[in-house]
Amino acid sequence: MPDKSSQNNEYHLANTEHSTLTLFISRMTIKISRFAVHGSRFSSVLIFLIVLTLTSCHSKKSTLTESATPGLKPWVMKYQRGPCFGQCPVYALYFLNDSTGLVYVHANLLEPGWYTAPLARSAVREILSLVEPNSWWHEDMSGQPQISDLPLLNLTYLHPDGTRTLTVQKQFSASLSNVFEKLNQLVTESKWVLTDMRPLESPEEPKTDVIIQLKEGVDIHDWMKKYEQFGIELKKKIAPRQQYYLVKKDPAKGDANDFLQYIKRDEDVIGAEWEKVLEQRKP
Repeated sequence: MPDKSSQNNEYHLANTEHSTLTLFISRMTIKISRFAVHGSRFSSVLIFLIVLTLTSCHSKKSTLTESATPGLKPWVMKYQRGPCFGQCPVYALYFLNDSTGLVYVHANLLEPGWYTAPLARSAVREILSLVEPNSWWHEDMSGQPQISDLPLLNLTYLHPDGTRTLTVQKQFSASLSNVFEKLNQLVTESKWVLTDMRPLESPEEPKTDVIIQLKEGVDIHDWMKKYEQFGIELKKKIAPRQQYYLVKKDPAKGDANDFLQYIKRDEDVIGAEWEKVLEQRKP
């Protein structure tokens, strides 16, 4: 809980805090510039670094309502920016129902913690308008350039017709770039103050178990040492003759999304996903 005397302190990101991001953009533009010679359609997407390929999108009815618990606030959109191998900002941004912003900083932005700031209503309306078409969440990424070392992003929109989710990685388009650029501008330009407010999340069990496939020759016990900060444990080997394993994180150690995204970006990992538990039908 933040000290009350500190809650009036504003945290406005200075221009110097953009230096790492600017350097990263320059480096990635050089990496993918070779794609530009194949057609001008890539030029607009080379401007922005953090829009990545569509890997999942599903819809379910939204159920969040106003909480009776003080400090828990309903939200309409959540933007999660995951870790990369450099000094990328890692945070989760929430659009609350009254256009207030709520952000949880994990690393490389402000001191870790919860912050709030008033967001420009016109900017919020513009972003929500851009993602309103259902087709925006299902864009065809074939033919787009692939970038191997960008941070992973996740966007969740509690649309009146049902929840829409998008995870992007490695590939991006101009329309995705436009939205994620505006989201990042809101984060970097807003004046954040420490807060006791928290987002009202849908009730669900915390995810802990991940199915992984390691490359041939990688020892599972040596590999797990890289994730000791998450309290990783080996539950079982899934395939006797293949490198498929089920591992588990300690729910009290680290963020679940960070755990999965770090594993996905590991050079020794072929694939990783949360274990899906099937509910048994009642007789």
